[in-house]
Amino acid sequence: MDEALHKFGSSLSAILAELDWELLGRSYCEGDGSDFFDDELRASILDTGLLFADDIASALGGARGTSLYLGAELAELPVILAEHFVLGRKIEWLNLECAQTSEITRTLRAVGAKLGLELPLPEVRALSSITPGSCDHLWMVSVLTDPDGFPALHDELYERTGSELATGRGVLAQDRERAEKLVEDLLERSAPGCVLSTSDEERVLIEALVARRGWRLEFAEGGRLSAIVGDLVRIGRLRR
Repeated sequence: MDEALHKFGSSLSAILAELDWELLGRSYCEGDGSDFFDDELRASILDTGLLFADDIASALGGARGTSLYLGAELAELPVILAEHFVLGRKIEWLNLECAQTSEITRTLRAVGAKLGLELPLPEVRALSSITPGSCDHLWMVSVLTDPDGFPALHDELYERTGSELATGRGVLAQDRERAEKLVEDLLERSAPGCVLSTSDEERVLIEALVARRGWRLEFAEGGRLSAIVGDLVRIGRLRR
């Protein structure tokens, strides 16, 4: 365990030092955004990520299975590394090609080579590439509320439709159809008793699809705010 903790701590520290935070800030923000990831936000990403890692470890109870992270980026790095090194779990990490994931991949490759460690990497591939029923932890946080991927659904789930904060883009019926297909594909990857981590906003849509299958989704009390977006993330368990 001491060696696993050492690998976790040294790799996480090296990753945070290697990341091009100015580039990432510009990719996250409209306008310049170079100073978006200031010292305070970086510290919040680390601290919140470590707390989420503890939450997930408690929910999994030491099980050495497979976790599927969909759309994870910076905020999830401490959680993913903790699962990989400390909990000894297999990580399936799927995301789209974009400036953020390119920089994260570059950093992970560089740090892995420097430290002689194999680090999990985000991959651009379909959910169908993951064996159905193989994952005992699913993580999907702030994916269905993404203003670029699901603009109209973003407006609805955040209750911004028609307001100044709305994107004003997209067709809700089309966004909802794509979102439901994504969630259904995700649920197909779940093992019996699977732990599911998601935001309060996405939970509304997920619970409806879980109920349609005749399953239940039981959430623990409370939740934790994500470091960058500020969504309330809850951890639940799928019951069949």
